[in-house]
Amino acid sequence: MTGTNKNIDFHNNLLEFTEYAYEHEDVLPHRYVFVLTNRCNLKCSFCFQEKKVMNSNMKFEDWVNLLEQIPQNARVTLTGGEPLIFPNFRELFKIVASKAHCNIISNGLLLSYELIDEMLKYDNFKVLSISIDNITNSIRDVSPKEWSELEEKLRYFVKKRDALKSSCVLDIKTTILDENAKDLFEIYRYCVEDLGCDTHGFQFLKGSYLQHSDKIYDADKMYEKSHAYVYGEFAEIKKQLKQIQEYNQAKKKKSFLHPKVGSLIQEDSLAQLDCINEEAMNYKDFKPCKFPWSSVHINYDGNLCPCMAISMGNVKEMRLEEIIFGKAFGAFKSVIKKEGLVEGCNRCGWLKPKNEVKD
Repeated sequence: MTGTNKNIDFHNNLLEFTEYAYEHEDVLPHRYVFVLTNRCNLKCSFCFQEKKVMNSNMKFEDWVNLLEQIPQNARVTLTGGEPLIFPNFRELFKIVASKAHCNIISNGLLLSYELIDEMLKYDNFKVLSISIDNITNSIRDVSPKEWSELEEKLRYFVKKRDALKSSCVLDIKTTILDENAKDLFEIYRYCVEDLGCDTHGFQFLKGSYLQHSDKIYDADKMYEKSHAYVYGEFAEIKKQLKQIQEYNQAKKKKSFLHPKVGSLIQEDSLAQLDCINEEAMNYKDFKPCKFPWSSVHINYDGNLCPCMAISMGNVKEMRLEEIIFGKAFGAFKSVIKKEGLVEGCNRCGWLKPKNEVKD
């Protein structure tokens, strides 16, 4: 089985676990997103992080202490900001990958050949996700020299991975913008044919400032009216996504939309794309959310949150089980069970259309 298929299997297993956890309130989540830092070496115009330097950052020992509390063989995603900025990143990665399945989301600029060699020694290293929004990544203010070096590092990663017969997946994440609307297919084809990526996720801009923010908000903010960005180039975006779909069918490749308002694999499955390009979320178009039962974020300051930046408790002050089964998280889950979705869910990557297309 290829690494790509194993990654898809993980996603399907997470969906099954989510259904189970939703019905059984006594299980810990399976997926943990460690936001190691809110600092970054880039300044993307569409970034949702505030990047304020704080004195409350989780230290290396704090992350190790948390890691000891999560279930064996859970999935840990290391991200930021830019996670490779985190002091002792390499040491922390080794501990994570010794206990849990591990993903990394990065812009890739701080990767080194030595670090790639080290990470690929671990069978639990499952996915390296790199953010690329146009060829050369100039949208992210990446210099030509930095881009050329990143290309070579990613090609090296694929070559080394294949030589070791590792199942680790090279995943590319592209944020869909009006600025890159006409280039989405070329970005995708380049990443597949030139860089050798295994999977590719196309992400629409989030619809609420609460989602994955490094700033913590009060719980009542999840009801506050949200305003998703309305794309001016949406007709072109749909055209490009159709080209990607046709390419995938011809070449047997895989890419995905976040939120999954259509399939980039199955033919004639993009009919409901228009529902995502609305400022306000139409609740009737989407299924109730269940992912806070299976996936949580731990912010760089220790606050544990669902995908919305509302603290359920701080892991520096409370045990993981105290937070997951505590009063605050219980109240949040009760709201989501009752409402299905709230304003803070607008254009969240976990949204599932009621007429969901299966890959």
